[in-house]
Amino acid sequence: MYLRMTWVFILSMTSILDMTGCLPDKHLLSWLKPNPINILTLNASPYFDSDLPQKMVTNLGDTAFLKCKVINLRNRMVSWLKTDPLQIISSGLYTFIKDPRYSSEYMEEENTWVLKITKVEYEDSGMFDCQVNADPLMTYTVSLKVVKKDYRQFLNDAPQYAADPSVKILGGYEHLVKVGSVLNLTCVVTTPTSYNQMTRWLQNDRIVTPKTGVSLLSENTPHTSVSCLIIHRVQHRDAGSYVCAAGDMGHDMAVVGIIEEVTPVKSFLTHNLLIPFIILLSITSFIIVLGIIRTVARNSEEIDSCSRRKTDL
Repeated sequence: MYLRMTWVFILSMTSILDMTGCLPDKHLLSWLKPNPINILTLNASPYFDSDLPQKMVTNLGDTAFLKCKVINLRNRMVSWLKTDPLQIISSGLYTFIKDPRYSSEYMEEENTWVLKITKVEYEDSGMFDCQVNADPLMTYTVSLKVVKKDYRQFLNDAPQYAADPSVKILGGYEHLVKVGSVLNLTCVVTTPTSYNQMTRWLQNDRIVTPKTGVSLLSENTPHTSVSCLIIHRVQHRDAGSYVCAAGDMGHDMAVVGIIEEVTPVKSFLTHNLLIPFIILLSITSFIIVLGIIRTVARNSEEIDSCSRRKTDL
């Protein structure tokens, strides 16, 4: 009687499996669940464990681990391939790719095949296929995305150092500018809090306002404000002290000195007079040389005549 009831239970469970194809794990008895030594799974087809992640994001320079778990693998082979461009990486534990950063490993305790990539680069991003040489061919795709490391993840809740507010005119205290050139004074206001005050420029204690030949430019960010005073054509009246005032943030001062533009002495000879001057110089030189030759010749004749007279005597 007991044996008959056992067979009825087994047949009923078998019919349920045939109708539904599978049962949730919690409704299966332990001896019916797939395991490496269960006699009921010896002839079962291999399948992938879909619980492993199929989308991996790894920081640039770190090590990526792409995992693939195959149930009922038995004597079949697991291979890793990269789809774009198509490249065979490994078959079993043998690695075909020449890049030494790639290696195939098998985690026996977890029954998992791992594609390991050390010091990942942006070019390593792509789709990787874990293939099993079953009939038909089985493929489990894992994507890898390499991103730049975000250092903000290392920040904690500890208070951060806040820079003191500062007002600074770039270029130092003294500025020397030639008459007629452009004067550009740049003031940078740095504050740890949001800055919403207006930066003012003063020349010799008088507020500078935009006008013809004078421009005021500004650019603000949450913690920095930049103000530029531009005088397009400097004159002597633009000399003096300039103050960049940022309200209660403070101020900075610079002194502007105006210098005369040094004009080079114009050449006495212009291009139009150069050629006639050269010709005149050549003629003069020729006349002088000719005069010297005639003088030497005359002296030679006088010496010869004196010599003849002495001989006649």
